[in-house]
Amino acid sequence: MKILIADDNTTDRIILSRVLENLGHEVIQALDGALAVSQFTEHDPDLVLLDVLMPGYDGYEVAEIIKEQSNRAWFPIIFLTSLTEASDLARCIDAGGDDFVSKPINKIIIKAKIDAFERIINLYRTVAEQQEKIAFHNEHLIQEQEAAKRIFNNIAHRGCLESENINYHLSPMSIFNGDLMLAAERPMGGMRLLLADFTGHGLPAAIGAMPASEIFYGMTLKGFSIPDLMVEMNKRLYGVLPRGIFCCVIVIDIDTRDQTLTIWNAGAPDSYLINTETGTFESISSTHLPLGIQSPEKFEVLCKGYEFTPSHKLIAVTDGIIEAEDANGQMFGEDRLLQIIKKELCEENICEALIKDVDEFCGRKEQTDDVSLLEVSLPSITAEEGVSNSSQGNQLSGTSDSALCLRLRGPSLANFDPIPMVMQTLLTCSNLQPHRARVFTVLSELYNNALDHGVLGLDSQMKSSTSGFANYYKKRAQDLESLEGGFVDVSVDHQPTETGGKLTFELTDSGSGFDVERLLKEGIKDYSGRGLPLLLNLCDSIDYLDGGSRVIACYIWSFDEELD
Repeated sequence: MKILIADDNTTDRIILSRVLENLGHEVIQALDGALAVSQFTEHDPDLVLLDVLMPGYDGYEVAEIIKEQSNRAWFPIIFLTSLTEASDLARCIDAGGDDFVSKPINKIIIKAKIDAFERIINLYRTVAEQQEKIAFHNEHLIQEQEAAKRIFNNIAHRGCLESENINYHLSPMSIFNGDLMLAAERPMGGMRLLLADFTGHGLPAAIGAMPASEIFYGMTLKGFSIPDLMVEMNKRLYGVLPRGIFCCVIVIDIDTRDQTLTIWNAGAPDSYLINTETGTFESISSTHLPLGIQSPEKFEVLCKGYEFTPSHKLIAVTDGIIEAEDANGQMFGEDRLLQIIKKELCEENICEALIKDVDEFCGRKEQTDDVSLLEVSLPSITAEEGVSNSSQGNQLSGTSDSALCLRLRGPSLANFDPIPMVMQTLLTCSNLQPHRARVFTVLSELYNNALDHGVLGLDSQMKSSTSGFANYYKKRAQDLESLEGGFVDVSVDHQPTETGGKLTFELTDSGSGFDVERLLKEGIKDYSGRGLPLLLNLCDSIDYLDGGSRVIACYIWSFDEELD
């Protein structure tokens, strides 16, 4: 070690220097306090031996000065003193000393103390080096996490969360959020939202977010239903999530034209459907285990439908809000949440008011979980994507000249939705992409009419009230589950034209049809549930044949058409 000895007694200083040099240490000498300070600054010794009584600066003053000037967090100072009073010895420690040795110096004692402090210095250096390594790796890890977070956010948080009808709050406990909030426009209008809460928080809880996001956006864009989406998402999460991690989820479809809401809650806290005009509430509780727990073979999804008008709002939260605690360990709870919603019922942004109340309730209590809240109202009918001004010389690709035919019978009608498959095939023609919302709407309206009103014989008048709407979809699910006979034939013919293309949809069902003549004679208002006004508006022609059990609809598209 490098040791500084400061002592005005030349004999004592030289003898101590020889002892330490014989022990293998490098020694720097100072004969007074001022020189001790300058020698310390110049040589930066590992250990300092200070005589208490010196001319100029005494040992106490030297200790205070070098402690203040040094950049090192710690170095030992041993006082050399002939003083014996307890107060004098205590002052050595108060001035910054770590130990003291009484004069005359005992070689055995000084060696033992120097060896002991050398061990402490080496240990301190080891700890300091380890701290530097930890700090370096921690900084590197944070940089990697920040980069991963940006990638994660680009994948998981795209979509239409910033739409005017959505208020939301996402507050992760750590860099990565174990809560996931997604929103996407549906091909036939309206939107789909998902609020998910993975077990725990941070990176382990966020590992399922990326596959869940990709499945959500990909299947929503292709027009898959909530049950199809959730079956696929559960299958993926069941395969990738570690044991003990699962995903509580609320998924919501909003149909803007029909002003309806379809929702499925799997393991999440209650959501609240609010009518802001009447002040009535309806709790939507979990009806299923979270995703990632049940094997794909046992997994099934049964959604519920509700009326959702401009006067309605839906509030959904994760358990980070319900289980938020104050300084006394008391939880925020569902009752308090509901009371605040009732109090803020007329506020335009209930989400903001709720989060403010949660923050006030928790005070300075450290956040213990990810906190997420979603407030959604009925969106406006979104405009179709405009078609870029491409020339008639555009090269048609994919299925621009093709025909598809499919017959679904009995149980297949209940278990398989042909619309995403047909859409995915049609949209390999890239020029048809700007028209995908219209094409999806036409196809889904035609198919759902054939299935619901043709094969199942359901009366659309059932959906004229909130309770009737729920009963309609409950009966639909029951009828599909028990369906043995019946069929729907789907035929799509796509022919290229000089200006674009012509899509001809032909659907035939096994139902008894409906009164086509009455439809033409009395108007279409009594058949609004069939979506006929929408079909007539979108299609270039639509013809019902065979007593209404067969329909042929024609949709003509062009390269340069600008969609409203």
